[in-house]
Amino acid sequence: MPSAPGSAVKLAVALLATLAILAGLAVMQRDRLRGFWHGAALRIQTLRDGLEVQRDVMITMPDGVRLASDIYLPRGAAKGVAALLIRLPYGKNGFEGALWWVRTFAAEGYGVVVQDLRGRYGSGGVFAPYAHGAEDGAATLDWIAAQPWSNGKVATAGCSALGEVQLIQAKTRNPHLSALIAEGAGGAIGDGGASRGYFGIYEGGIPNLAAAYGWFSAAGGKTADRMQPASIDPAQVIGALPSGTLVSRHREDPTDYEDFMARFEDPAYWRALGYLAADDQFAAPALHVNSWHDIALRGTFEAAALMRRNAVTEAARAHQHVLIGPGLHCNFAAPFLAGKVGDLAVRKGADLDYTALYRGWLDHWLRDGPMPDLAQYTYYMTGANRWQRSATWPPPDAEAQAWYLGGDGTLSRSRPAEGSATYRHNPADPVPSIGGPICCTGGLALRAGPLDQRPNDGRADLLAFRSPVLKAPLAIAGDIRAEIAFSSDAPDTDLVAILTDIAPDGAMVTIQQGALRLRYRKGFDAPAPLIAGETVSATVQFPPIAHEVARGHRIGLHLSSASFPRLERNLNGPGPNQLDTVPRVATNTVHFGAGRSVLVLPVQPENRAD
Repeated sequence: MPSAPGSAVKLAVALLATLAILAGLAVMQRDRLRGFWHGAALRIQTLRDGLEVQRDVMITMPDGVRLASDIYLPRGAAKGVAALLIRLPYGKNGFEGALWWVRTFAAEGYGVVVQDLRGRYGSGGVFAPYAHGAEDGAATLDWIAAQPWSNGKVATAGCSALGEVQLIQAKTRNPHLSALIAEGAGGAIGDGGASRGYFGIYEGGIPNLAAAYGWFSAAGGKTADRMQPASIDPAQVIGALPSGTLVSRHREDPTDYEDFMARFEDPAYWRALGYLAADDQFAAPALHVNSWHDIALRGTFEAAALMRRNAVTEAARAHQHVLIGPGLHCNFAAPFLAGKVGDLAVRKGADLDYTALYRGWLDHWLRDGPMPDLAQYTYYMTGANRWQRSATWPPPDAEAQAWYLGGDGTLSRSRPAEGSATYRHNPADPVPSIGGPICCTGGLALRAGPLDQRPNDGRADLLAFRSPVLKAPLAIAGDIRAEIAFSSDAPDTDLVAILTDIAPDGAMVTIQQGALRLRYRKGFDAPAPLIAGETVSATVQFPPIAHEVARGHRIGLHLSSASFPRLERNLNGPGPNQLDTVPRVATNTVHFGAGRSVLVLPVQPENRAD
């Protein structure tokens, strides 16, 4: 006898749930195996190189919480050893992003201390990114300097969360902190930077949904007994509403996801968690390393500027060096090995030896070696495929160049006639993400980086503009912005802008992209609803970029109101958006003429297009 329809639905749901659990278990098993092999390789190295290893040393914090640390020392080290401190939320025994530093530098005579953050893996207490990060880091630096083998000098290193905690603990100005290598660490910025990226969760006031859900569902556990990811396929979850409770609906233990999604407008909340504030001061030199398509790239530039501006020592003021390559999040060498990043070609080969640079940096600040030859800003210009150096950002020879949007889809140096173009943003069918600054998605299959945007080019809910064929190369180096005259019939909506390099064969590969939630058009501290039909000025800020568009190419611009699931959909209601469950169609209009709706590019003068 056939099953009742309800029974069939229940059976299908049960089957999907089982498959999701099995998929989650497979990911967990993969991560365990990966950790096992990393750990095994490290154990072999400790024997080969004669390292002494002290495991699970419990270092007591001022409030009595004890943090688990592994210590790797040159065998027989009695005194005078410089130290490298790596603090992380991903497990000190098996995370390659920490163990690389051990393998690379412990054999060269450095003591390396790898520590589980509070509330994670072997450490006590309760985790939140990054509550107690500053004081725990300072207490650990004091503990290292007090050891009989230490020379009193400690550097910190690591990427992503491992870099963010470095910047946060640096504001304590601990006297033993001699230098930082902060990779992919822009998520540490709070109201100390204009972007207010907060853990890399926000772009233009819009939550980076794929990253936020992915990270907290997979790594959001707050105590050491809750380190397993949610056993569910994120692709089955990411489109559900409301967006602000996605994790709590599928993970039984609490995380900070809900607060992070809801409290963008509460700077006191982020300051309490330690995110960098405008009045923080710093005493240590830092090497800020990142890639053009990192999720918190803009925060890296802002953190370096903040630390330079608020330095209390000459070393910190003179040595906030920024190094930017062409890759993705915590992905520095891979583009040069593969010869591309996303759909964008880069020069294949070892253009820059990151390891040698790090070695020279650490040897200088911890062991009195020579200072590496570093400009304030060293960056890779994609398109031209060359490294460049500058004393400032943007480079001093970059000049603002205006490109006007026209109602006929043109992007021109000449001002167009008065006009407008309208599109409808339907949150139930949003413009899909194609690449971009994507990371930490917890298994959600999204390809990251500069990708060909042609699949979106003909959508009715997207406005496309393109320039004439360039008669000369166009070298863009600095911070792009799109100043858009805009109106809507909704009380809130978003603007997403994607600048592309259009090749003669029609391929349109992303140069950089930016976004803005329109309620923040007057500033993040002055949210204001839109008034139906009223034209407003909205400035979309792009992260920094250095890219040369070749002669014979065009530049293009896509304007829409979504990039899902990379960014949270705006449901076009009055808010709060993260708790809304009712999608509303917004009719959005871009206005042209009289100097309105202009793309401003920072262009080096000798490469300005005609």
